[in-house]
This record gives sequence, structure tokens and C-alpha cells, in this order.
Amino acid sequence: MSEGVQKQQESALQRHWFTALAGVIVLAIVVVLGYKYMAKEPIPVMKTLNDFSLDNINGSTYTFSESKGKVRLVEFMFTKCPDICPATTYNMAKMQEQLKEKGLFGDKVEFVSITFDPEYDTPEVLQSYASKFKADPSGWQFLRGDAEAVAKVTKDFGIAVMKQPDGSFAHTAIMFLVDKDGNMRRAYGMAGEMDMDKMMDDMQQLAK
Repeated sequence: MSEGVQKQQESALQRHWFTALAGVIVLAIVVVLGYKYMAKEPIPVMKTLNDFSLDNINGSTYTFSESKGKVRLVEFMFTKCPDICPATTYNMAKMQEQLKEKGLFGDKVEFVSITFDPEYDTPEVLQSYASKFKADPSGWQFLRGDAEAVAKVTKDFGIAVMKQPDGSFAHTAIMFLVDKDGNMRRAYGMAGEMDMDKMMDDMQQLAK
């Protein structure tokens, strides 16, 4: 074999080796990035919540522990709220439809809306409010109770509430994600502070 031919073969072998090595490196990068994407950070437990029972708008009593096994998104609201509450409920209605598309709503994920104002928010008022936002009762509970019962729940969740002279309520604008075992796992802002993509990701992660 001539020296020129041998050098050509060695050069071709080197090019092949570098190409193969580059391919392995690219594949390794893809695998690592894919693993990091798929292996999401675990959502920490913030606290274990106490069980509670409140009245549902269908006339039954809703006990929180009865929905154990489902991920729950909990909203505190009142129907006369001029801004934050309806905007939050509107966003929840949008997520309701997204969860339905994924086959999670009602079966694996449930929404819970609790009113601060049971005096005004009668079952009929809450039913009208729920209907306005096309809330599906198969997976969305609207709850009320006497002032003492509601105060006990808000205290456990860490919500501060103060009734104003005009009958409205000043309250902590936070909603919560609760896992299948009744543990608080996330606290989110309400209305315009809701990162719905993040919330959807969190709900799907806990619903697995």
C-alpha cells in the first residue's frame, strides 16, 4: 500500500471517529436535558391540614377528607367581591376545561371554593355564581358554613379575613394546592398573580 493511500485511509478513519464521537456527545446532552425535563423537582409539603365539614350548595355536607385521593385546588372568595375573586374563579374555569381535556377533572383533581360571606352567599346565590362561570359540579365544590366554621378553616389555611363596614371582605389573596393526603403543597397568588401553566403542571404532577 502506498504511503499516500495509507494517509488517506487514516484521515478518513479520523474523520469517521470524530463524527461518531460528536454524535455520542450530542446524544448524551439530549439524554441529560431530557432527564432534567422529565424529572421535575418534588413539590414540598408545607403543612398537614385539619379535616373540616361545610355545607355544599346541593344541600349535602361536604367533608374535606371524603375527597382524599384527589388533588384539590382551594379558593377562598365571596360573590360580592368586585375584582380578585371573580377574576380568580374565571381563571379556574379555564383550568377546569384544560383538566377535562386531560381526563383529570373530577376524577383526580377537584376544585373547592369557600365563601367568607355565608350571610349573603346563600346556596341559591352560590349556585348562580357557579353557573355564571360554568363550574362543573362533578369536580367543583362551592361551600359555605356559619362564621365560626368558616373562620376555623381559614385559620388552618393561614388566611386573614376582615369584614369591612360596607359588608365586603379584606382577605389574604392566596389560594392553595392540596395533595391526595390532605397536605398543603403550594400557595399561589390570585387573579392576575396566577401562573396557570405552573399550576397546571403542579396539579398534573401530584395527580400521578
